[in-house]
Amino acid sequence: MSKANVLLIGTGGVGTIVAYGIDYVGKSKLSVVVRRDYEKVKEEGWELNSCDYGHVEHWKPQNIYPSVEAAGKSSEPYDYVIVTTKNLQDITKVEDLVAPVVTPEVTTVVLFQNGFDNGRPIIAKYPKNVCISGVSHIGSHNHSGVITQTQNDKSLVSYFENPSLSKEYQEEKTKEFISIYSNDKNNCSYFASAKWYRYRKLVYNATLNTACALTGVDTGRLLLSGTLESVSIPAMREVVKVAKADGVDLPDDVINSVVHSDDGDWFEPSMRVDVKKGNPIELEVILGNLLTVARELKVETPVLDVVYNLLKAVQFRLKEGQGLITVPKDRPIEDKFYK
Repeated sequence: MSKANVLLIGTGGVGTIVAYGIDYVGKSKLSVVVRRDYEKVKEEGWELNSCDYGHVEHWKPQNIYPSVEAAGKSSEPYDYVIVTTKNLQDITKVEDLVAPVVTPEVTTVVLFQNGFDNGRPIIAKYPKNVCISGVSHIGSHNHSGVITQTQNDKSLVSYFENPSLSKEYQEEKTKEFISIYSNDKNNCSYFASAKWYRYRKLVYNATLNTACALTGVDTGRLLLSGTLESVSIPAMREVVKVAKADGVDLPDDVINSVVHSDDGDWFEPSMRVDVKKGNPIELEVILGNLLTVARELKVETPVLDVVYNLLKAVQFRLKEGQGLITVPKDRPIEDKFYK
């Protein structure tokens, strides 16, 4: 059986461990796109200090490219394109990012990214291609080509349902991907419903993650301030309501489980960390996509709507700080009449 031709885009802490795990299995020809640290890793490779794989020096996959466009010049089509970048759809659309490396009816796109309903834009643009969901639970960081992995690589893999393809074919491609990634060091398993699991994650991410990003506090202080009960828990009930309208029944104790998941920790969720660093947040895929589905299903979400619209202002500030948005020196005069 010939080896699968695999490309991975996004070599941060998580992406590099995913790439190494695939290379470790040895069932594929692996290439990666490296935008940061390209010159260093092209010359020296990566150094891994991994709780799964131990200490590895000078690791390189078969090909290292500085851009997706460069990777797209390969003469052989890619069987799998794995995306492990941060999902910032309001800055870089994933369906456009992967365009140079996706061959219609051939390439399976694998999204190891945060968020909800991530597969929709991929399926809309590539209706004859399988789109796989990878939910990764891992602690790993990249510092100038040195990877420090402190929490074991555990991932649940399923597929985003594409109505143009049979479920049997989508499941086959998903399990084939698992076979080239799963090994004796990691924990990669098949999970039947991408929608169910991503709704389950949203009960936390759309409510605690967002509230901490908005207020600038950790989850412990969110509890002590009373904002957990006044804002986040009502928001969680709205997530559960949208899920139910979308045919997903979450466990009866899901809110209680989420609330107590950080017990004992002054935990700062990922969106709060991004705001602190001045980086744009994954607002659209974590909350915007959920509200789109809520509108389609005619489910009212008043708390989530307010959180989302306030975070749009935070995102505007973060984008401006990164030079992604430029405002005029003089504030434009608004002639709209408000009442």
